[in-house]
Amino acid sequence: MKEETASQPTSIPSTTNTLPPKPTSTVVPQPTNTPNQILQPMVRGQKDSAIEVTVYNAEKVWPGTTLLSDHHDVGSPRVIEVNMLGEVTWEYVLTEDFKQYTNPGQDVERLANGNTLLVMPGKGIVEVSSEGDVVWSHMDEKVSHDADRLANGNTLYAFGSSDGLEDAQAKEVTPDGELVWQWYAKDYFNKEPYVNLSRDGWTHTNAVERLENGNTLISPRNFDLLVEVDSEGSLVRTIGDGMLVDAHDPEFLSTGNILVSNQVRPHEALEFDPDTSKIIWRFVPPYSQIAKSFSVSLADAKPVMMPIRDVDSLPNGNVLITGYPFIIEVTRYGEIVWQLQYADMESVVEGRSGSNKGPSYGFYKAQRISVTQ
Repeated sequence: MKEETASQPTSIPSTTNTLPPKPTSTVVPQPTNTPNQILQPMVRGQKDSAIEVTVYNAEKVWPGTTLLSDHHDVGSPRVIEVNMLGEVTWEYVLTEDFKQYTNPGQDVERLANGNTLLVMPGKGIVEVSSEGDVVWSHMDEKVSHDADRLANGNTLYAFGSSDGLEDAQAKEVTPDGELVWQWYAKDYFNKEPYVNLSRDGWTHTNAVERLENGNTLISPRNFDLLVEVDSEGSLVRTIGDGMLVDAHDPEFLSTGNILVSNQVRPHEALEFDPDTSKIIWRFVPPYSQIAKSFSVSLADAKPVMMPIRDVDSLPNGNVLITGYPFIIEVTRYGEIVWQLQYADMESVVEGRSGSNKGPSYGFYKAQRISVTQ
C-alpha cells in the first residue's frame, strides 16, 4: 500500500518516547532526503483495549495515522485507523454480508478522495466512505490479496487464492465494472518448473502494481520471483529469481530499487536492485525482543510473528513493516521507532496455534497516512 496525505484537525497531545529494542539484524544504512514537514495537529481518538503502542519515538517517526485491517476477533473483523498513540480515529466493522471474506489477504487503501478501498477475498472489492457507506463495489469471486485504484479511476486487482491454470492472475476494471485488461500466467509459465506447482493455488498471486512506465508488476508467490509485463500483457522480465522466497507486497521505489517482504527464514524486509540483484538494505525484525514485549516466550510467539506480508517505504526513508501480531516503523539504521501490537498476545498465540489455526487472525497490511502538508 502506498502512503497518502491527509490534513488532520484538533490539538497536539503531549507524548513520551519509549526506548525501542535494539534489532538483532545487520542493516546497511542508506541516506535519504527527508521532505520538509509542516506538521498538522494529531487527531485524538478512542483508546482500544485490543491494541497498544509500545514504542513511539516522536522525533524519528514519519507522523500520521495508520490504516489497517484487524482480524484478531474473527467474529467481528474490522478496518481501523489509529494515531501514533494507538487511539482509534476511524473504524469500519465488516457487515454480516462481508465479514466471512477476510482471508487470504484483506488489502486496505485510503484513497485520495478520503474513502477507503477494501478487498473482500472471494467476494469482491468495495469502496467505503468515511461515514461507513459503500459507495462503489465490484463483485468478483476471483479476487484476493491486493487492489489499487489507478490514476485513471480504474481498479487493478490480483487473484491468487486457489487460482488455477485457466485463471487470470491480474485484472483491471473501469468504475462501471467493465474488464479492460487482464493477465494470464499460463501464457508464459505453463512449463517446468512452474506448471505443476500447487500451494493454496497455482501461482498464489498476492500483489499487483501499475508502474509509472505503464507496465504492471505482479507477484506470483509460488514462483519465487516477480514479473513485469507491458500494457499488452507481454512479459518484459522476471525479477528476483534465486533471491526471493514467497515474496509479498513488492514496491518499486523512486530510486528504481524494489522493496519487498522476503519470506526466507526468518522473514525480512528487503531492498534490492532489480537489474543487478544487489542487496541495498535488509532488515530482520528482532523477533526475540518483540516476543519479550508481549510477555510470551519466543518459542510460543515465533510461529505467529513470522508472516511479514507488507513493507512500505515512508517519505523520510523509514519503512513500515506489518507482521502478523505487530506493525513496526523502522529507520534505515535498524532502529524501531514505532510499534503497534496486540495487547493480549497470549490469546492471539492461542488463536493462531489452536483448532482455528490460520492466517485469518491478526494484521495483514497497513498504510501510513501523513499528517504533513
